[in-house]
Amino acid sequence: MYSIIRDFSLGNVNPNEHGNKRNAEYQKVAKALMEAEGELLSALNENEKMLYEKFAALQMKLSTMEEAEKFEQGYILGAYFSFEVMSRIDDMTL
Repeated sequence: MYSIIRDFSLGNVNPNEHGNKRNAEYQKVAKALMEAEGELLSALNENEKMLYEKFAALQMKLSTMEEAEKFEQGYILGAYFSFEVMSRIDDMTL
């Protein structure tokens, strides 16, 4: 019998594999962000660019850590929902 839990434990299921759907609003904001970053970088000297790159790398690392924590919290919350539903299954009348 297929087990998604087993596949997940073996690394065969990656919830981030497919990424977010990139709707028009997302694409618009991402493009504006890239353009603003380009403008900023063109206004900076080499030392300022190095400082900005360090800042951006640390910001990305922090964001990745936060996303992982939110995923874990969401997974646990989903398990709590499932547990509550299963514990009430005998109380339901169909």
